[in-house]
Order: sequence, then C-alpha cells, then structure tokens
Amino acid sequence: MPSSSKIISLALLTTTASPTLSFNTKTMATTSPNYHIRPYDPTRDRTSLEEICANIYGGSDYLPKVANTYVKDDSCSFLALTTKRTEDCQQQQQQDGQEDDTIIAVANYKRLPAQNAAWIEAVRTHSNYRNQGLASKLLQSIVLLAKEEDKNNKHQSPTNILTCTVKSNKGMQRVFDKLGFVQTNRISILSFSALRQLPGWDAKDTTITQGKPLLDALDLNHLISPGARSIPASSWSTITTENQLLEQLNDMQKESEGRTCGFLPGLHEYIVPGPKRVDLKRSMERGLVLALNIPLDDKELSCCDGETTINRKSERAILAFTQDERISSLKSNWVCSISAHSTLAFEAALHHAHSSEIAQRINGTTEMVPFCLTFDDAVPVEEGTIAHALPRVDDECVVFAYKRM
Repeated sequence: MPSSSKIISLALLTTTASPTLSFNTKTMATTSPNYHIRPYDPTRDRTSLEEICANIYGGSDYLPKVANTYVKDDSCSFLALTTKRTEDCQQQQQQDGQEDDTIIAVANYKRLPAQNAAWIEAVRTHSNYRNQGLASKLLQSIVLLAKEEDKNNKHQSPTNILTCTVKSNKGMQRVFDKLGFVQTNRISILSFSALRQLPGWDAKDTTITQGKPLLDALDLNHLISPGARSIPASSWSTITTENQLLEQLNDMQKESEGRTCGFLPGLHEYIVPGPKRVDLKRSMERGLVLALNIPLDDKELSCCDGETTINRKSERAILAFTQDERISSLKSNWVCSISAHSTLAFEAALHHAHSSEIAQRINGTTEMVPFCLTFDDAVPVEEGTIAHALPRVDDECVVFAYKRM
C-alpha cells in the first residue's frame, strides 16, 4: 500500500472476539483529518456526550439516558469518533505532552440475530464538527464491521443492515446514499407535540392525574368501522414466544406481497426479539403481544386499499404493547405497535387496543391507559381512513437498508 495512504485501526466490541478492522482513508474525503474511532466509555465520555446531545430534540435527547444500556448490551457496539488523531498526529500530540481524546460523534450498531438484521441508531455529531463527513466515517466503519462479522459467519446470509432518519434530514440521507443505503420503508409515528396537548397526557401536566386513552382523547372512535367493531376479542390469539412472533411477521409479509416490512414497528426503530429486549419479553409474559388472522371465505379475494390492489386470503394484524424508557415528555411510556396491511385489520387492532381485556393485562383494571402509536408502511393512510385522521408526525421516519456494493 502506498505510504501516503493512512490506515485507521478499529478495535470494536462484538458479541465474539474483538476483531481489528482497517480501511483506507482514500475512500473518504481527502480534505478531512483522520480521527480515532473507539468504543464509548461511560466514565470519561459522559460529559462530552451530554454536550453533543444538548440541542437535540429541543434539549430532551434520550441518548444520554440510554447510553449505558448500549454499553452493557453484548449485541451493541456503541462507537465514538474522537479528536485524537491517528498515526503522525498522535505522535506529535504525545511529544507535546497532549493527547486529546474528546468524543465528537457517536453511533450505535445493534445486532438483531433473530431476524438476521442489524440496526444503526443514535447517530450524533457535535454541532461544532458537522458538515465535515464525520458521520460518514463512523457509518462506514460500522458497515465494515458488519462485513467482517459476516465473513466470519460463512454459513449465514449477509446481515440486513438497517437504519432510519427523518424525511427532512437530507444531509443524513445523502450520507446513506453515498455509503450504499436505499430507502425501503416508513414507520408512521404519532406527533408527541400533538399528544402533549391532550388533557392529562403531558408529563408536566399536574392538573389531571391520567388522560383518556388515545381514540377517546382524540374523539376518533366514530371512525372505527362496524366491520372492525364486529370482530370478537376471541379472534385475537396471544403470542407467547419469540418464534411465534417471527412466524406471524413472516407470514404477513408473504401474504401482503412484501407490503409489510416483516418487522414490528417501534419509535424510530424495529422491535426485534432477543435476550436484551426485556420490554418485549415482559409484554409477552403479560399477554400484550397478539395476532389477528381471519380467513376471507377460505379463498383469495381481490381487495383494494387506496391505490394498491392486492390479493389476500385473510385479514391479518399484529398488535403489541411495550414500554419505552426513552419517553419522558409524556406521562405514559406505553407504545402500541401495529403491523397490518388493510384498513379493516388496522381498525380492528386499534379497537382491540382500547378494550377492557388489554387494559386488564396492562394495569389490572378495565380502564385503559394513554399510549403512543406506531404502525408500518403498509397501513393505508388515504383521506377518510382513521390512519389519516391520527396526528402523525409531519417529518416522517424513513427506513434505509444497506445494499452491498
């Protein structure tokens, strides 16, 4: 290799032995200096992380709160890019008696082996260092890590590397495009600013102990069709194991001809079973993950949901309640996740989510708690549907997948 080519060596935390990855910085912007990438250290990096996140989400970024969780999770590699320069810069710093190792960008790589996938999340860059290609450097190192791990697992198909951002973040989308990511799906999420306006929902509201459930608070119950209301609670089967959930998601994706993504949608993430997914495990134990599968006269019926015509044999939906510790602006941190590919199935899921049966499983009473809602890309959102009437975020969450180049 030419001597002018500098190498960055990454000792990264992995689920097995820690490999050393190297890549040529010629593949990156040559005008950018070389920085050091290392695992995040919760002891020495906490203050710097808080500074990086100070102006994210209006100063209420969840990342400092959950950073230690990433560090303790064997399925995660929470990486930090620092001001400690490589090679000749390091030598000069050491000669000067100075060695600055302050973090200026971070990203978490979460392995999701249950679905042969991985999720890149929590990508942050210090405001003083943006537009210098640092996020691109960090993400490229993660892609290289994934490829190296795939190389060591020859009997497994390549990892499906996923990530997301908001529609307005064109800069991050350009980074994804440059690295070989393409947009694949969207995750619909309700607006927290709109939910905080509902009486008793805002965490700072001390006048009301608890707000009404979602559809009652929004006065949208009238949009649930008679057909959805007529589906009995007995039609819902409780999912008690991770394998059952994965089978249901796979079956729904096949039947919807790929319209559903095959994952359970969450808040800017996919909820995937695994040892560290304690929230999902607890929900399964409480009977809060359910599936709907109603045959349509045991034959294929041609149905039209908005502009897309599909053939399906049944009305299917998956409904799950989990508690998200990242939520701090709402009194309730319950999140309702729905995967469905028809208006009727989505309405049926929403209707059942407000039932006394679900309320009993959540809090032991017949009174349902407030909850945020997220659902997948396949749910029709045309005007006149209940999905359209819900206060979804304007800046929608878009999902990207890495396509090997």
